[in-house]
Amino acid sequence: MKDKREKVVIKTSIISIISNIVLAGFKAFVGLLANSISIISDAVNNLSDALSSIITIIGTKLAGKSPDKKHPFGYGRIEYMTSLIVSVIVLYAGITALIESIKKIIHPEAVDYSILTLVILSVGIIIKFILGIYVKKKGKEIHSDSLIASGSDAFNDAILSISVLASAIIYMIFILVLKHTLVLFYLFL
Repeated sequence: MKDKREKVVIKTSIISIISNIVLAGFKAFVGLLANSISIISDAVNNLSDALSSIITIIGTKLAGKSPDKKHPFGYGRIEYMTSLIVSVIVLYAGITALIESIKKIIHPEAVDYSILTLVILSVGIIIKFILGIYVKKKGKEIHSDSLIASGSDAFNDAILSISVLASAIIYMIFILVLKHTLVLFYLFL
């Protein structure tokens, strides 16, 4: 049973790592093209999620070690330590995003969203929802708090990405309406 649990955690974490690295690459590319700090922060968040999954694998492997003289009750508490490390990574990513956002508020730069931006954000949202459901389900099946938390995080990331997508759409509509209004204004002068 212990080996099966470890295999499920590792397989699920590897799927999460691959998904998050691919998403991070696409989002970083689009974020740089669009000059959007929110999309770049989303990419960084995906990288921190991949790192969290790597730490989950390491924690699971170490927690599965057999008891010895130094640790007669085993290494099960290592999972708690890995959860703490993952929390610190998420906190660091959040603080970094906050600092970068404040810099952009003080020194704003024009953003340039496109249909490609919206498509990649939409695909990312769908992938994160599916990943969140899958990881959380696997976590519940094997009673892994780390996987359940990781699945919840992926689900929450999808919700946050929806806000980024919504702001991009609102921005594009506002600029489009503003451009058409200015054109009409100049035509009637």
